[in-house]
Amino acid sequence: MNREAPRYRISIRQHARPVPFRGEVLRSLVRRALRFLGVPAADLRILVVGDGEMERWNREFLGRTGTTNVISFPEEDTAEGPPSRIAGDILLSAPACLSQTRGWPCSKEERVFFFIIHGVAHLLGYDHESGRAEAARMRREEVRVYRSCLKEGRSPI
Repeated sequence: MNREAPRYRISIRQHARPVPFRGEVLRSLVRRALRFLGVPAADLRILVVGDGEMERWNREFLGRTGTTNVISFPEEDTAEGPPSRIAGDILLSAPACLSQTRGWPCSKEERVFFFIIHGVAHLLGYDHESGRAEAARMRREEVRVYRSCLKEGRSPI
């Protein structure tokens, strides 16, 4: 059987200064998560910002005040069933993500990776705002992926 290798394009830009994360570590973790999820192709653009920039995005695109940890912008509508490709933008607030994971016994990259998984879950069609059952289903999947992608015993959740 000739299985095609996954095709992943993962761009990471960091507007936050000083640059908070090692980009290659994040790319490696994201590739691992996509392989675990069985996603054959992805085009993800991840942008790391500070709280001020995130507040502007949150207000402009979601109509909400204040900062948030992650916002996802799918490139295409998500469909039911296993995806053949996911594409979109994931916007992360470095301060919000690191504040919410303070005390986790892992690297900064592994801490923010949890929120990247959250963004990927949104791109896959999960929506925690559509009810408690969907929120619980989404959180279970995020934790499952996160734990599987970190080395044994290193997952803080």
